[in-house]
Amino acid sequence: MKNGFKWVVEITVDPTWVEDGFNLTEDRAKDMIEKELPHSYSHETAVRVLAKPDGDRILKQQGYRPSKMTAKEKAKALRED
Repeated sequence: MKNGFKWVVEITVDPTWVEDGFNLTEDRAKDMIEKELPHSYSHETAVRVLAKPDGDRILKQQGYRPSKMTAKEKAKALRED
């Protein structure tokens, strides 16, 4: 996006929220922005998750046993498929 304004945001959440299923994906972040800018067109905003916790750490916090899961099962549990 040419000449766009950029914010760099760090989000920290309590482990309880991760246990309850929170995982910040790019789709979820895009949804958050679209709720704040409901009249924007899709080409007017862009979201990238630049860094995130390790997927196995998230899964362990949510009560899964990642060492026993296939890559497809992990992606589905992390809502990244």
